[in-house]
Amino acid sequence: MSDVHSDLHKTQMVTSAEHYVDWGAIIAGALVAFAVSSIFIAFGSAIGLSITSFQAGSSASVIGLMIAAALWLLWIQVSSFMIGGYIAGRMRKRVGDGTKHEVEMRDGTHGLVVWALSVMLGIIVAGALSVSGLSKAATSPAPEYYVDKMLRGDVAPSIDANGTSGQIARIVAKSLGSSGIDAADNAYLVRQVMAQSAVPQPEAQIRVEQTIATLKAQADATRRFGILAAFLTAASLLVGAIGAWWAATIGGKHRNEGIDHSKLTGWR
Repeated sequence: MSDVHSDLHKTQMVTSAEHYVDWGAIIAGALVAFAVSSIFIAFGSAIGLSITSFQAGSSASVIGLMIAAALWLLWIQVSSFMIGGYIAGRMRKRVGDGTKHEVEMRDGTHGLVVWALSVMLGIIVAGALSVSGLSKAATSPAPEYYVDKMLRGDVAPSIDANGTSGQIARIVAKSLGSSGIDAADNAYLVRQVMAQSAVPQPEAQIRVEQTIATLKAQADATRRFGILAAFLTAASLLVGAIGAWWAATIGGKHRNEGIDHSKLTGWR
């Protein structure tokens, strides 16, 4: 008789172990969370609340737009992860071998896994869009435009057979580093501006200095913007993880109590 009870106990343990992690509920919650966030991110992009849509140096108030986009992103992340976490907690199969605290921990863990799976799906989709060239990162205008502007003059430009403009653009790009521009490169740029735009040496020097200063300011603004965007994204994901955990515990509680949400549907 003791052997029968032992075998029955082992069978119950195996059955409980099989349902310890309910991947069906996790996948369902993650897909719903990803779908909800995708819809609202697309809607936000349409009305200009996409973090990746800003251009450094634009005339709009970047700080105001960043605040609005950060609040929008935070709301999207938290609400979508909470919806996914609640679905996972509500749909998870009940396990009768745990205490109240243990059941709450299991429900919350399911919500956290929903959060992790949704983040991975978002990274995969973002990577695919980046590879296909469909994503748009916050960048400053290309240096070539400022090089062409620096070389403008009243005379007709000569044919650039030797690729002088490209060489000048590479020198200007190199000068944006921390070391700045050396004297030889500076003198070469001044000579090229004088030759192609027919301006005197003082004005050519001013053009070179203004072009490099403008591009440096653009690069610094883009770098600061990238750091701020990464911080806001990480912060919203962290808050989303907490929300997913909490919502999953609420979903599990409603599952155990048999809460009826049919009153929310008008057709029932």
